[in-house]
Amino acid sequence: MNRRVRGGPRSAARAENAYFIHYPIKTFVDKFLITKKSIRQKIRAQRRQLTAIQRQSAGLEVLRQLRRLPGFLTCKKIGAYIANDGELPLDYVVDFFWERKKNSYLPALFGKNTRLMHFGHFSKNSQFTLNRYGIPEPSSHIRRQLKPQQLDLVLLPLVAFDANGNRLGMGGGFYDKTFAYLRRRTNWRKPKLIGIAYDFQEAEHLPSEPWDVPLDYIVTQSRIIKPNIRS
Repeated sequence: MNRRVRGGPRSAARAENAYFIHYPIKTFVDKFLITKKSIRQKIRAQRRQLTAIQRQSAGLEVLRQLRRLPGFLTCKKIGAYIANDGELPLDYVVDFFWERKKNSYLPALFGKNTRLMHFGHFSKNSQFTLNRYGIPEPSSHIRRQLKPQQLDLVLLPLVAFDANGNRLGMGGGFYDKTFAYLRRRTNWRKPKLIGIAYDFQEAEHLPSEPWDVPLDYIVTQSRIIKPNIRS
């Protein structure tokens, strides 16, 4: 995997955007927004303090956990990401797929003024171009780009998570918008969404919003978490 390339659509929201909910009491809104912002700041700072060796070690342990995950070894098309801002790297995971002649894809913005993404095929020899945010994306031919529902499994980076499958990302809303159709599915759900994080990124409770797309699993360097079923 090209370890020199950094970035992804999630990085577009580095301004620490928060979800805006209209409550009648302004002080409650302010506290809600500050809480999300403070969680992002705290955990992102912790991630950046990790050494390269610590990150790669965690990445290897995550691969070992993923190999135990139902459907991982049999899936043929996987969506990945290029680690940025201290995120847990997927170098070992992608190399594992390439060694088995399976296909890996990276998110790419779909058109202008949208938060939708498609997924471009990439390999060791892939070329990259910059999107409107200056973020590298695979220069895949249109025939090698997939819609989200064509993937078997997607690994997505987390800023924070809880046992209910609630997640906190960078605040851009790219993944929630792209996979919004999964909220309407009760039986056939494709792809499976797997959140990737370090153990210390777990929170006791994170607020959920109507537009949030729940995760199927969360994988850290020490365990696989199947989120509790929400009513």
